[in-house]
Amino acid sequence: MQKCDFLIIGAGIAGASAGYFLSPHGRTIILEREDVPGYHTTGRSAAFYAETYGNAIIQRLTTASKKFFFHPPEGFSSVPLVSGRGALYVLSTGQEDLWKSTLADMQARVPAVYAMTADEVLACVPSLRRERIIGGIMDPDCQDIDVHAVHQGYLSGLRQQGGRVVTSADVRGLHQLDDSWVVKTAAGDFYAKNIINAAGAWGDEIAQKAGVEPLGLLPKRRTIIVCPVSGGMVNRDMPLTLNIPETLYFKPEGEGLLVSPADESPSAPCDAQPEEFDVALTVDRLQQSTAYEVDQVTRKWAGLRTFLTDRTPVAGYDAAASGFFWCVGQGGYGIQTSPAIGMFVAGLITEGKVPDYLAAHGITAETLSPGRFV
Repeated sequence: MQKCDFLIIGAGIAGASAGYFLSPHGRTIILEREDVPGYHTTGRSAAFYAETYGNAIIQRLTTASKKFFFHPPEGFSSVPLVSGRGALYVLSTGQEDLWKSTLADMQARVPAVYAMTADEVLACVPSLRRERIIGGIMDPDCQDIDVHAVHQGYLSGLRQQGGRVVTSADVRGLHQLDDSWVVKTAAGDFYAKNIINAAGAWGDEIAQKAGVEPLGLLPKRRTIIVCPVSGGMVNRDMPLTLNIPETLYFKPEGEGLLVSPADESPSAPCDAQPEEFDVALTVDRLQQSTAYEVDQVTRKWAGLRTFLTDRTPVAGYDAAASGFFWCVGQGGYGIQTSPAIGMFVAGLITEGKVPDYLAAHGITAETLSPGRFV
């Protein structure tokens, strides 16, 4: 039986960031059911960093992660983690009041955000159809995230601190032994005082195997395509373009566009695949909203974004199971919040409190506590 101080289930972005920040404090092992880490949601993300994205708590976690992304620890990555993109939120006829309220909310978080007239929106993204556009909101601080560099940086840092990632380690059972946990997997048995459940869409299944009450996680499938387009120019510097409410977004990718209908189709935990209907819907929404024409889809994929009912992550010990720590429900914000959530997890487990840096951003233990669902 292999022993460690911190045993993390799941090597996606949540487990990797938790492992990175825990590893300086004790022997850390991450168990991954797949052959490679990050196969599911993390490896399928169209990640961007936007402090204006998500609910108020997501925005606080994102802002708290900014320093890490823009100034990562020395040796974390050989390439920049973020690169400039900008995000343009487009509003249509009938959304005048929403335009004003959304602008005020965004400027309270990111002062650099500014309003754009319809003409300015079209000058920025000329291929948008003019008919119903009343204006827009520009977040100039939005960044593309190099997901691979971030994820590998966490895992490399974990290993440098003596931690391990064990792949093909599907969890078959968990039980408590004295004040610790025994986890039986396809790759052997493991023993640890602290279990961190970072299993994403499978988080409730892991809890049930441990005899812990599930939280009611809600995996939702999101579709993404990459396609060359005609009928309009694709400027490499074009911002991420989203409508409000979010039913379409697109940004430059290679020689074409990366496009999503921002769908959230309920799903069981699985190896998500794009449905042909959703791919067709993506193409249709792009062509209805812009002058672009799609002749072929060169790549398509789907991933599961797993939420709680309040669309806020959970990170904290289960009140009824000593040593069982939840780290799930990051939804579609797991990459951009991963530094803050990793710090949060390590602070609660090793010091019994939220790090002062995060507390200064208005993040408390209660903010992410699983106790809010009891």
